[in-house]
Amino acid sequence: MTTSVHPAIHERLFRPHPYIVGVKIVVCLALGVGMMLAGIVHATGAALLFALAPLFLAARIAYCELAMTLVVRGDTLLLRQGWFFWREEQIPLHRVDVLITQSLLGRLFDYGRLTITRDDDVLIVRNVGEFRQLKEEIARLQRIPAFWRVP
Repeated sequence: MTTSVHPAIHERLFRPHPYIVGVKIVVCLALGVGMMLAGIVHATGAALLFALAPLFLAARIAYCELAMTLVVRGDTLLLRQGWFFWREEQIPLHRVDVLITQSLLGRLFDYGRLTITRDDDVLIVRNVGEFRQLKEEIARLQRIPAFWRVP
């Protein structure tokens, strides 16, 4: 793990914005339940089969987005994903390019998107909450001179 020699560095956790993820899940569940009710009322098996797609999508959104945590530890970003199968990826900030994208709604509700580019790998983290604090933290860590970092 790449850490900084600065003693005041602490660990900060950033998760997806709960309202944005909640709205996505509720819309998918409402669509799936509505299609199931339409299939029951009209007695069509096809509508019941099509109702499974939005329900599956809601479960996938819940698993992929709610199980993601972005940790700023030292001068390293740590991306943790998963509930059952846990995957952890360390991203040293001094070796990557970070593109910060925020829409108008993102500025209002304080969420945004990080695009992290390193070597030939592009990693996109969407709907990160507390985005202003994350931008300040990344900007502060990228200003640390390279000779203060421990290899």
